[in-house]
Formats: sequence, structure tokens, C-alpha cells
Amino acid sequence: MLVGREVEQRVIEQLLAGARVGDSGVLVISGDPGIGKTGLLAHTRARATAMRVLSARGVEAEREVTFGGLHQVCAPLLPLLDELPGPQAEALAVALAVRSGPTPARFAVGAAVLGLLTRAADEAPLAVVIDDGHLFDESSAQALAFAARRMVSDRIAVVVALRPDHESAFASLPTLHLGPLTVEGARTLLESAGPERWTQARLARFHEATGGNPLAILDLAGEAERLAAAPPDTPVALTGTLLAAYSRKALALSPEAGSALLLAATDNHDLAALARACQAAGVGLAALEEAEAAGLVRLTDSAVEFRHPLVRAAVYGEAGAGARREAHRLLAAAVEPGEVDRRAWHLAEAAVGPDDAAAALLDAAAEDAGRRGANAVASAQLVRSAAHTADAGLRGARLLRAGEQAWLAGATDHATGLLRQSLALAATPLDRALALGRLGSIEVRCGSLEKARDLLFAAAADAAPHDPDAAAVLLADAVEACFYLCDLASALRAAEQLTSLTGPLASLTARRVGRMAAGFALVLGGRADRGADLIRSAMAEPPDAGAESDQWRFRWALLGPMFLREAGEARAAMGDAVRTIRTVAAVGMLPFLLTLIARDHAGSDGWADAEAGYVEAIRLAQETGHDTDLALANAGLAWLLARQGRADESVLHGAEAVRLGTLHSAQLAMVWAAFAAADLEAATGRPEAAKEAYQALADQLAQLGVTDPDLSPGPELVECFRQLGEPGEAMTIADDFLAAARAKGQPWALARAHRALGVAHGLANGEADFLEAMRLHALTPDPFESARTRLAYGSVLRRSRRRVDARIPLREALVTFEHLGAAPWADRAAVELEATGETAQRRGVGVIAALTPQERQIATLLAQGRTSREAAVALFLSPKTVEYHLRHVYIKLGIHSREDLARVLAEG
Repeated sequence: MLVGREVEQRVIEQLLAGARVGDSGVLVISGDPGIGKTGLLAHTRARATAMRVLSARGVEAEREVTFGGLHQVCAPLLPLLDELPGPQAEALAVALAVRSGPTPARFAVGAAVLGLLTRAADEAPLAVVIDDGHLFDESSAQALAFAARRMVSDRIAVVVALRPDHESAFASLPTLHLGPLTVEGARTLLESAGPERWTQARLARFHEATGGNPLAILDLAGEAERLAAAPPDTPVALTGTLLAAYSRKALALSPEAGSALLLAATDNHDLAALARACQAAGVGLAALEEAEAAGLVRLTDSAVEFRHPLVRAAVYGEAGAGARREAHRLLAAAVEPGEVDRRAWHLAEAAVGPDDAAAALLDAAAEDAGRRGANAVASAQLVRSAAHTADAGLRGARLLRAGEQAWLAGATDHATGLLRQSLALAATPLDRALALGRLGSIEVRCGSLEKARDLLFAAAADAAPHDPDAAAVLLADAVEACFYLCDLASALRAAEQLTSLTGPLASLTARRVGRMAAGFALVLGGRADRGADLIRSAMAEPPDAGAESDQWRFRWALLGPMFLREAGEARAAMGDAVRTIRTVAAVGMLPFLLTLIARDHAGSDGWADAEAGYVEAIRLAQETGHDTDLALANAGLAWLLARQGRADESVLHGAEAVRLGTLHSAQLAMVWAAFAAADLEAATGRPEAAKEAYQALADQLAQLGVTDPDLSPGPELVECFRQLGEPGEAMTIADDFLAAARAKGQPWALARAHRALGVAHGLANGEADFLEAMRLHALTPDPFESARTRLAYGSVLRRSRRRVDARIPLREALVTFEHLGAAPWADRAAVELEATGETAQRRGVGVIAALTPQERQIATLLAQGRTSREAAVALFLSPKTVEYHLRHVYIKLGIHSREDLARVLAEG
């Protein structure tokens, strides 16, 4: 009987009822040990009638077992594995070590778990019940939490119990905090357990002593007299008292039962291994029957279940250190040969001081965990490996790798602490350089950009005499920090050093990354022609072995094409890089990579994907503390929303970008946010306000010394001055911008420059410039800028009374703006077109805009002919979730088939 938990029981029963009819739900029950979490889970299983129940429990011994918790949940469903889309089935099979293969994507594993659960729920409603979720290995918790967040209309209920004082990915899910029983609840519980009557004063003292903890109330009921005799307000060490109570029961067992119980408390994962360990200790597994009679454990055909985690903690904690080490030694010898991580953990626990064998086995287990994408587990194993490593240099190297794995897992503070420990143990200047470099890279994403720049320059200086290739990569990272700072002097200083480090003798990595970074620095510093050539030469270098799996280098495959803004081979190369990143990028790398990908989509025709990418990047950056990436993603989203005329949202994200940019000196984010604010004024038809905003941005860039025309609002200012009747100022700005664009020599900048000249000159002298701009736009991937040029050209033609000629560019501009969702610009194009005497044929931009970003993503994929399964793989969803969103798309668009969907999207 559960006492005092009526509200919680109703919540669980409603959750289960909803799951039975296809309204999936997730609930995390958080509370202290003994508070009643396990009792509520038992209630969940009892009430899960007509449902398939999957039960799992976290245990301390498995916190470093790669995907051990996930295996508990998914093992009963593995016969359904091959019914998943191929990439998802492969990812989950590799994660669970069912098959061998390349490192699975973090998202792909989570999506595969979602797919497996929803497939099982097709056969019968599913209840997933997880106890002690805080003891799940973090990789399992991340995958299950990922799946739980994406359940929509599935017949699935997930209930997880965990302690509030442990970090876990489950903590991000809807949570019910379980508090203590009331005094009257305690009375009910006590009277249900025995006939003794309790006075109000005695009950109040007992309730105070036990903190209203149900397990403590039951287990300490016999000590009420002692507790009542203690002075008022005397603190009672509740956990210690409980442990002592359990310890007394354990100590009363025979030596044989005590030995077997200690082995079970150490690791009860595998009953066969436990039996072998007991045999090696000279006792039989049957000795545990005595512990069962004492109420400490329950024996089943497949497991030894402890009454409560505190029982297990008491048995293990009361044993002497030598006895615990001997138990671990016996279990290390007893586990199956293939369970490297479990054997490594036991060997490490059995060791006293440095132990090369245990350290090496933990290192090997970490290598395997990293390959399977379980970065958090890999980091924990490397920390333990380092603790058992005698050689200080090797210990520092293992801590460095532990810090890298922690960063990839998204644990920023932990990663930084481990890297600082590694730095303190650095035996050589190169070891110091590597640790400083990683600290600098993390600082770029999360901390002070000035500090990051200085750390990376210092690291490169330490590395250069010993490993010029490593120094080149570190200087490239320094250029990236300078880019966000808009510190052009330091960027150019790095570029000069990179010139001498990236010659013919340099490694492929050093040449590719170093030259690309030097090119960026030169472009930003006003030496664009040479900079663009360097970027192209870097992109032409063949990728070196391992480049596709090196998380720390992924971004360079995106940055080069983005700087050039060219159509053709560069775009194809970027598409390949995006597919690779979406497949294998770790959570610690994703916020920035998603921001880059979203930025690229915003500069092409993928605005729905851009918005979805920015939103995802913002969420992940918030979760991981990546403030630089958070500033950039907010600024990029503000800019995109401004072009769509979504004023309130744009202003909100722009303000957040400015706040974070100011805090971390992320000048680039503030520049993007300023451009967004100015574009919003222009989009909503306020030329005077737009002129002031663009001029303030130009002044900001001049103060920073940034001369890159891609960041300049010159063409926008030309349009403002022309609209406001100031042609002389418009011409001066247009001429200056053309000079900067010619110096850069890239089609995107030159196209904008010729548009500005066309606007400034008017039709008499500017028609050739408009035609040249449209030719150059065809060499870039950016339809919005092309449509802006067509709108400007058509407007000039109309004002010059060439109304028939004006209709063609105005129609093209209208179609493009509506396709992108640039509503205010589409409205402007429609007004211009109607002024030529032609009625604008609007194509439902408002209807398409009514879709959410995820709905637009799904609609686009399905309209392209993808199946629901293929769309699910691409978006890390389950096919059922895709179908759920598709139904909403049909309702919003007023259509009934995928043929209708393809038609509507093609039109709008």
C-alpha cells in the first residue's frame, strides 16, 4: 500500500491511460533515497494493464558500461531491430555491440531508440519503467531522453525514477518532485505496520527525525523510544541510521552468506558471473537464501534484487576495504571475456595505487566507448585509467583525452577541469601546447574570446619548435577566435606565421586547415584577393586519413565554402560535409556546427531548414553552456526572421545576441544582430529608420577595422539614400562598395556592388549594372539577394515607364520571395508588379508560413518523394512521428495527398 501518494498515483494512471489511446507521455519521478520512488514504479507496473512493460534499473557497477542501460531497455525488442530504417538499425546495433561498424551518430542512436519503441508500441501499448535512472551510463540516458522528447502520438509511457542530486540527461524531461510524507501520512504508515498507537508529540518528534521519509519511518519504527528521548531539534543522521540498521542485519548473517551478499552488492549484473565469483570465493550462490530470509534481498531465476539501494550501499560500505577489493578481483575474473569495460572497472576497484594492467584495460575500454559514441563513458574510464597510471606524462595524456571526451559529451565544466589537470602534468612543451590548445578551443565556445585567443597563440608558440603541424592547427583555431572578436590585427599576425608553417613539407591537415584560416584572416583584413586564393587552394587539398572522424576539424569543411559563397563544386563539397556532420558529430561540437549549417541554409533557399537549425543550435548551446555559439545562433536567427518580417521574434533574438556578444566580446554576433535590426526596418518600409540603422552598422564596422564587403551594408544604404532623395550620397557609397568588392573578387560581393550601382545610377546609366548583377548572382547560391536585385531592377524599369519590361524581373522576385517566406519583400514586389498594370498572382506564402519549422522540413522531404521512413532517418524521428506531423501539414494546407503537397510547395 502506498500512503500519502494519491496525487502522484493519479498522475501516473492518467499517463498510462493516455498512452493506451495514443497520447504518449513521459514522467521523471525525482526524490531522495527511500522517499517512495520505487513504490510508485511498482504501482506503475501494476496499473499498466493491457500494456507491454519494459523494466530497467541503473546500478553503480554499470555507470561506465557503454550503453549498458540502453541494452536493458532495448534487449527485449531486438527482434524488431531490422524493421527500422537501415541507418537507424545500424546505429543502434553498433551502439549495443550487436554488430560492428563505424561510430554511430548520437542523434541516430536516439532516433533508433524512438523508432524501436514506437514499432513495439504498434503491437501493444508500451510502458517503459526505469528505476535509479541517475545510475544509467550517460550515453544511454542521452539516447533515451532524446527519444522521450520526440514522442508525440505514440502508445508509449515512460516513467523514470532518479535522485535529484545526480546529473542526468533524464533531468531535462517533465519531472515530478517527490517530497516527504506529512505527519498524518506518517501516522497512517506506522499504524498500517503495527498495532502501536502514537501520541501526537511522539509522532511529531519521530516525523522530524525521519524527515517524513517512508522507508526511514518503517525501518526505524522500532527505535521510536530512542529518538523520542533525544533533545528537541537534535539532528539525526538519517542515512547513517538507515545504513546502520541494514548493516546490523548483514553482520548477523553467517560468513558464507555475508561473502555471497558482498559479491552480489558489488555486481549483480550477471547471475552466471556472480555464481562463478562465489565458487572462487568458496561459497555457493544458495548462501544468499539466508540474506533473503533476513529481508535484505529477493532471489529470482535471473537476478539478485536488493530491497532498496540503501541495502546494497550498507552491505558494500560496511565491508572492509580489503574485502571489497577481493570481491572486485573475483568478479573481474568471473565476467565474460568480451565485457572489457566491466572487467576494467572491477580491476581498477581491486587495485591499490598504480596498476598498469588495470589502467591499460580501462584505456582500451574507453577507446571502444568512444568508437561507439559513448563519450561520457569514455571520459569516465580515462579518468579512472589516469588514476591508476604511475607515469606522470602518460597520466597527463590520459587526462587530456578524458577532457576531450567530456567536451564531446557536452560536459563543459568537467572537460575544463580535466584539461587543467592535464596541463599541470605536462612533461614537455608539446604536451603543454596540446592541453593549452584544447582549453583555448573550449574557451572560444564558452568563455572569454580574448582569453581563448591568447591561450591559442601561447599554445602555438610552445608547439612550433617541436611540432610545426600542431602549431599550424592551433594558429588556425586562434584565427577563428579573432574572427568572432573582429580582431583583424591578431588574425593577420597569425596568417603571417601560418605562411611559414604550411609549406610543402607540412602535413595535409596543417596545409588544409592552416591555409584556410590564413585565407579567412586575409579576407577579413582587406587582402581578399590573396585570401580567397588561399581558401580555394586549401579546399583543393585532398582530405587526409581520419579527417572524416576528427570531431575537432569538422567545422573547417563548412567554413571554406561559406567564406567563398560560390555555387558549383564548393557547394557540393559542403553538402558532403553536412551529411558527415549529421551522421557522426558529437554533442559538444553540434551547437556551432548546426549554427554554421543554418547560416548556410539562410544564404540559400533553405530558410525552413535554417530556422529549424538555428532553433536546435540555440537549445543545445543553452544546455551545454556554449555562449559564443548561442550568441551567433540568436543573431543568425534574428537576421533570418527580420527578412521574413517577424518583428517581435527578431527583436527578441537580436537582443539576446547583443547581450551575450557584449558579455563575451563576440563582436561578430553583434554585427549580425545590428544587420538584422536594420534589415527589419527596411523590410517593414521605414527607409529613414533603416538608413540610420545601416549607417550605425557601417560606423561599427569602421571602428572595428572590418573591411570585408560581405559584412558591409553598403548596397542597403544606397537603396535607403535613393529612396530618401539623396542620389549623391548613394553614388558615393556605391562607388566605394564596388572598389571593396573588386578587391575581394567574389561573385556574391560583386553582384551586390553592381546592384548598388544600378540603383544609384537609375536606368539611364545603370541597366548594364543590373544585368551584370544578375549574371553574377547565378554564380552564387543566394536567391534572396538575386530577388532583391530583380526587385530593384523592376522598380527602376517601372519608374522609367518600361512597364512591360519591368514585369519579368518583378514576377521572378515575387516568386522567389514567396518561396523563401520573405513576406514583406513579397508584398513589396507584388505592389510594384501591380503598378505595372499586372495583377500579382500570390502563391500562398501565408499558408506555408503557418507551418512550424519541423512541419516544413517534413513537408519538403515528402514532397521530394521521400518515404516516411526516409524522412524519419533524415530528421532523427520515428516514421510514426513523421506521419503525425504530416497530418497537421495536411490540415493547415487544406490538402489530402502527397501529390497535393508537392504541388502546394512547388507553387509556394
